[in-house]
Amino acid sequence: MRQQSTQKRDSRSLSIPFEGPFFGNRTELSTEEIEFFKQNGFLIKKDLLPTDAAASALDKAWEYLLGNVPSTEQAKIKRSDPKSWFDPQWGDMPSAPTSGFYEGRQPNIYQGTTVKLHDCGNADYLLDFLPNNKEVRAIAHRFLGDKLKPTQRTRGIYAIFPTKRNDEPITGKMLGPHADRVCQQLNVCAYLDEVPPRNGGFTLYPGGHRIMHYAHHCEANWSPKSDYVEYLKRVVREVTPFELVGSAGDVIFWHGRMIHSAGIHTGPNIRWAVFGDFCQDRPFLNDDEHREVGQYEWFKDTRLFRNDHSPSDDMWNSWNI
Repeated sequence: MRQQSTQKRDSRSLSIPFEGPFFGNRTELSTEEIEFFKQNGFLIKKDLLPTDAAASALDKAWEYLLGNVPSTEQAKIKRSDPKSWFDPQWGDMPSAPTSGFYEGRQPNIYQGTTVKLHDCGNADYLLDFLPNNKEVRAIAHRFLGDKLKPTQRTRGIYAIFPTKRNDEPITGKMLGPHADRVCQQLNVCAYLDEVPPRNGGFTLYPGGHRIMHYAHHCEANWSPKSDYVEYLKRVVREVTPFELVGSAGDVIFWHGRMIHSAGIHTGPNIRWAVFGDFCQDRPFLNDDEHREVGQYEWFKDTRLFRNDHSPSDDMWNSWNI
């Protein structure tokens, strides 16, 4: 489950499609990029991953989708027929398991236009494509330091399908701003295909991480204060969100406290992306301890720190930047 603002959805700001800036240092992290990340909470690395690797991952994503996510006979999804992508009709999705490895979350989620393929998140082709890619990992080291938690999985492949809206007005109520749980330091998102404006691009509230830093008792662990929702409302009220457009192979690095949302989708294509997590290699709670505190999320490659730092006025104390 996720915390969301209780503010009326109609009052949410409409996102702005955003493409940059690009600093020209494809595989390095410059002073200008560090300052941009500190201020805005995200950084786009253009063409960081090879386009042929993105195309290969997309092929496998399609293969996995068609083999594991049921669509109805009346509305069968076909890769070769873009018309079949609109308003997908899925088969029945089983309830989330109440015990075992998949406790609390279905291996794959398919509801309306959103599909989250968590179960393939530990596939070698996704690990090699994103978190274990040497350029991606080098940038993560630059952000967090030499000792990173060994990568075991991505969150999987997230797809947003198109829908026929019949000229419905585009408004901020289409967004669902929220923050993630467990331990959140540095996250990554890689696009597998072109993501033009209003095609579901990952949407962030720039600078919101500097507000949400003070909404927690700990620096990285999920530890909301009693007035957490008020901080979230403030971000939604004061910040105009950016919808990040891009190309296959673009990688978005974003701070774990960022408020974010799936993007507004009025285009004809499927938005394909892979999400992952990075955190420092420090002592963690085990799975049973996570279950005891209601923080067991098997699909994320991060765990609560056993002894997390308290938030301070310098929110970058434990970072390498």
